[in-house]
Amino acid sequence: MPQRLLRVLLLVLFVVTFQGCSSTEDDGDDLETVGANPVAKSSSAGGSSADNGPASAKQTRAGVAPAESDTLMLAYSNDPDTLNLVTANDNVSTSFQRWVYEPLADQKFENPDELEPALAESWEFDKESLEYTIHLRQGVKWHPMELPDGTPLPEAEFTAKDVKFTFDCILNPNIEAAALRSYYEDPDAKDQGERYKIKVSVVDDYTVKVKWTKPYFMSNEFTLVIPMMPLHVYSVDERGEPISFDYSSKEFADGFNNHWANTKMCGTGPLAFDAWRRDERLELKRNPAYWGKPFYFSRVVFQAIPNPNTMLQMGLQNKLDWAPITEKDRFLQSQDHENVKAGKVRLESFFYPGYRYIGYNLRRPFLKDKKVRTALTHAVPVQTIIDEVFKGLAVPTAGPFLPGSSAYDSSIEPLAYDLDKAKALLDEAGWKDSDGDGIRDKQVEGERVKAQYSLTIFSDSPSFLTIAQIVKANCQKIGVNVEIEPAKWALMLQKLRKKDFDATMLGWGMEWKQDPFQLWHGSQADVPESSNAISYQNSEVDALINELRVTLDQEKQQELYHKIHRLIYEDQPYTFLFSEKQTAALNGRIQGLNFYKIRPGYDAREWYATEPRQ
Repeated sequence: MPQRLLRVLLLVLFVVTFQGCSSTEDDGDDLETVGANPVAKSSSAGGSSADNGPASAKQTRAGVAPAESDTLMLAYSNDPDTLNLVTANDNVSTSFQRWVYEPLADQKFENPDELEPALAESWEFDKESLEYTIHLRQGVKWHPMELPDGTPLPEAEFTAKDVKFTFDCILNPNIEAAALRSYYEDPDAKDQGERYKIKVSVVDDYTVKVKWTKPYFMSNEFTLVIPMMPLHVYSVDERGEPISFDYSSKEFADGFNNHWANTKMCGTGPLAFDAWRRDERLELKRNPAYWGKPFYFSRVVFQAIPNPNTMLQMGLQNKLDWAPITEKDRFLQSQDHENVKAGKVRLESFFYPGYRYIGYNLRRPFLKDKKVRTALTHAVPVQTIIDEVFKGLAVPTAGPFLPGSSAYDSSIEPLAYDLDKAKALLDEAGWKDSDGDGIRDKQVEGERVKAQYSLTIFSDSPSFLTIAQIVKANCQKIGVNVEIEPAKWALMLQKLRKKDFDATMLGWGMEWKQDPFQLWHGSQADVPESSNAISYQNSEVDALINELRVTLDQEKQQELYHKIHRLIYEDQPYTFLFSEKQTAALNGRIQGLNFYKIRPGYDAREWYATEPRQ
């Protein structure tokens, strides 16, 4: 989902246009029709969610009857700071929201170039006017919701007003959704009235029009694959009174950013929110009124387990049904566990669409010069990290796009580990040890500045700490001091939003198709909440991104992607590290696991169990 391009995560960057998305198109006709008939007949693994007739509705996507009573036990490491669909930007909140909220259309897991109807039954796109006419599914109900005092909100049906409301929230400049909003911004706009290149209008309760003011190569994704927000919940305060009738106002944004429902969820999906107890668990329950194929499990419980070793042990002991294994040596060691040998637990590995990196705050005096950043990259032994820390379950990366995708230029080689070259580059940049303390320094704007930086890392990841220690030791060899600064996940997110860091080690989860504007366009460098947390600016990159966004020809898109890749590689705003394999322990009772090219790499709506959890 596009808003998850920022959630690592992801980021969300997650490269192919949707020009063939189950459409019927006559030669010479500017009207492209996508809808229930052509799409629903293309069955996904276990059946399309649009296939919701009386017989099929009784079966899950795996083609089995839903369990009468069975709990799927999952885990997460740290609580997000909000569950608000628009303002949340981390992988944990995404995992909570995935089966609660729904978009107008879904990407097919087995073929991400195709869309299948979800909350929209069908839609048409007029290529001349750049306007979508979207026909909504009727009779879809929002999950029940209560005000903070326990008063139930009236039952509400999903309508065109909710679609309009969702886009109004995204486009409100005072709502904390800068990264998502960036996809709708026109960098060439002459005034505020032209700031956004999308106009949304309600035709009737079940019809909405979305018009783009200029061509956009990802208009399908950012029109149809945006999860919908409930107007009747997020437009009112804790007493049920309207926050403001002007959804573009600062008054409304203040109420929305700090909304009483930010610790809950209210969607239309197969699962509904039940409870969230911070540092303990989040619980979902099956939605009995769901319009589509039901979820197999009657409940899903996410248990808070910050310690990865504890999470692994609970997975190996069948206390969890799916337990990510972050430490690769533990994954390999687990092959000898008695439950693995007995088939009670299966160990799984798959490439997750994303990459790890060290990002540098380019506003820091020491990190402004690309020669310095290139030197820092030369001081990181990436292959050694892959071999020793990740046990070979990763591949080096050299740029900002998904390895293996058409956007990624495979001719670009990662910078080699070379301490001598690193030292030479620092010398060229004027950073020398003038006082003999082993740390280089330089006169910058009349002040003596040390060659040092703080590296902020996720405190609950042993592998991140190991990598940071390797980076620190090697930087010391070239006269650069690195201070390791571990932080909890919520604090890391705050630091990124406020650009309050020197350098950070993180990862971007990436979508099937990638718009580099969110991360790399200079217009986002000064936006506090943007995903361009490092404040990267390059006018040549900006021009290429602007051209890419209005280019519909795929060959030309690839050419532009590769040029952008090359320029960012030359600037080294990130030390690009690697793309890793995700590893996990799966309870032997779980069936229907298939791996896909889009996040999270599998579709739990296809899962079922050979026996219920005891």
